[in-house]
Amino acid sequence: MIADRHYAGASVWDARHLALLESGDLDRSSAWLEPFMALLAASAGRRVLDLGCGTGYDAVSLARNGFAVCGIDYSQVALDAARRLACAQSLAIDFRQGDIGLPLPYAEESFDATISNLVLHSFPDDVVRGIVREVGRCLRPGGLFLFHVNSTEDLPRRTAIQIPEWRLGPCFFVLAGGQTMHFFSRAYCESLLAGWVDVRLEAVTSHDARGAPVKSVWRCAARKAP
Repeated sequence: MIADRHYAGASVWDARHLALLESGDLDRSSAWLEPFMALLAASAGRRVLDLGCGTGYDAVSLARNGFAVCGIDYSQVALDAARRLACAQSLAIDFRQGDIGLPLPYAEESFDATISNLVLHSFPDDVVRGIVREVGRCLRPGGLFLFHVNSTEDLPRRTAIQIPEWRLGPCFFVLAGGQTMHFFSRAYCESLLAGWVDVRLEAVTSHDARGAPVKSVWRCAARKAP
């Protein structure tokens, strides 16, 4: 089901996470978090928001490394799994259920960094820009915003696997199963981060064991202006 705001609702993500949990096909690696760890370690603060935390692997990894972590996600199924994972490792993480397309339930300047791995590309342009504004509101001056998003290079590969049910806008589709997917160009990433400082954009493609390309993303890092 697509919500009135034109992106996949919580039921879509609950079904997707339930299927992944039942099949055991979850990504339990730190492949998307690891490239950001040096930046996080070098930053002065320790309070991190995981935006779209899913089943909690990044949040748990951050907590194990001494960060105070809050995680928010639309899917209650994913959050239940995240809480079980944190509890099993005796880690205190503040997990909350919420739609990140709406104003975030956190105070101004309450975080030193926000990470969001493979989440922002689930939303249309107006919602993405609203999320970026909310991240800026919740970060302290000089705070880090670190995220990965699907790139336009990934579009033909992904739509061959998940046949689009219909197109919602430029580079924005409803894929099979109800998942909404937005593919970002370099210029689009730059426009999202206009006004941020120390902006870094890197095109990254992951490969399978045979060397075939699997996923193409933008790796993005920026700081809120002091």
